[in-house]
Amino acid sequence: MPRIRINSQICILIILFTASLSGQVPQHVRVSIDRITGGQGAYAQDDQAYKIVLPREAATIVWDYQTLSPNLGLNSWAAFKPGIHNEAILTGQLLLLDDEVDSVMSVALQAGLEVTGLASSSIFDGPHLDTLDVAATGTFQDLAAGFRKCLDEIQHVRRANGRPRATAPDAPLDSSIDPAPLDAVLSMNGTLVNGAYRAAIGSRALLRGEQVGREMGMSTWISIAGTNDHAVAHGEFSARADDLQRVLRALRAKGISVRSIRNHTVGEHPQLVFVQFRGEGPAIQLASAVRYALDAQVG
Repeated sequence: MPRIRINSQICILIILFTASLSGQVPQHVRVSIDRITGGQGAYAQDDQAYKIVLPREAATIVWDYQTLSPNLGLNSWAAFKPGIHNEAILTGQLLLLDDEVDSVMSVALQAGLEVTGLASSSIFDGPHLDTLDVAATGTFQDLAAGFRKCLDEIQHVRRANGRPRATAPDAPLDSSIDPAPLDAVLSMNGTLVNGAYRAAIGSRALLRGEQVGREMGMSTWISIAGTNDHAVAHGEFSARADDLQRVLRALRAKGISVRSIRNHTVGEHPQLVFVQFRGEGPAIQLASAVRYALDAQVG
């Protein structure tokens, strides 16, 4: 019987294909992503995604020495998962100050990342913030390296331009939110970081033939900071075309301000539109307004 030889390239392809089918991000790949990006990620088994969240100190400083919790959504993030048609897929969001947008966008495009959205993300009348959405497919190493180039460009701009100016916000800076009543109203299990509350619920979509979910950015989320009696809410609704108007009407009916309506990605199915919102008042009232909009969304 003739002997069959399998070269090393075929072996590598078999390994990568097997990893894609299993839907796992191997431990050595997670370590590599952390090393390249400078972050420390967490693996979400239900989404089969490895996500790195990178809080931005420059964005949380709102007045003198006082800062907001990054749990209010003041961070950059990138999520990675294996694909079927590609080794990996990346979705991510970069939280940027105004003077960083142009150069970071250029770096992202040069690094092979697709820019799929840009919108204002300011919460207070301080330094103006923007969110830049990116997505790409490729190898885990190349995707992590491309995202790291964007992070490096942020630091380059900050070294050149110095610290942004800030003004006082219109809500308490120190947070002490009681999460239990909010969990009950929202029917979610939120997290508490530095006294600020955050909860999210995911949805599913296909992006370039690959399934993506909550950890890849397809989610409705809310963050509430301040005190139980005087809080500020910041978040996003993930809406389809046929329920977008219901969400908008429900948010406005409860006095919630709509800050932007935009895409995070391009070419996903079903198409998802993200509605960024902001509100101020008692924490339980803000959670009830979001619950009302969630109920209206499903009819």
